[in-house]
Amino acid sequence: MKNLHKTIQTGQKGKLSGSRSVLDDFYLNSLQEMYYAENEIAKEFGKIEDKIRSPNLKAILHNHYAIHLKHKERLEKIFLLNEESIESKNCKTFNALLSEGLSHLSLFSNDIANWEIALILVSQKLAHYKIASYGGLAHLAINLNYYKAATLLAFSAQEEEEYIADNLNGIIDAFLTSHIEGYKN
Repeated sequence: MKNLHKTIQTGQKGKLSGSRSVLDDFYLNSLQEMYYAENEIAKEFGKIEDKIRSPNLKAILHNHYAIHLKHKERLEKIFLLNEESIESKNCKTFNALLSEGLSHLSLFSNDIANWEIALILVSQKLAHYKIASYGGLAHLAINLNYYKAATLLAFSAQEEEEYIADNLNGIIDAFLTSHIEGYKN
């Protein structure tokens, strides 16, 4: 991480000297940000899980929490594979997404049906962030020849994609359909 803010110097024949070191630092920095994001998700889920009234939504989010724990464990394995200490680093992008999500939830604090719809949408945004982050990290790991780490990161990205496809897409359709039906009567 010591080279993260240094300017990359060009060496002989136009090759970048130090770019491997900068890429390694960028990779580690990004892993630490994902570890931070996973920890923040756990904290926020603990604060809201008792507010969820839909048994189906509660089950889906509890299943996703179990997936989240696997992601955290994988990140810890990756730190150890790279002989790095397990650390998190504040992530402004994730904080902005989370802050926006919490703001959306507060709009419906007294309207449980719409609060749960907002919760599903917030979950989708966070899952898409994780897909992009884990996918990008997997590509960085391949570029850095960290193939075991790349595999673990790709698994996490795939699990998030499956979570959205198998759970969130269907439940948002069900919630919106039932909500719209209530207005028709």
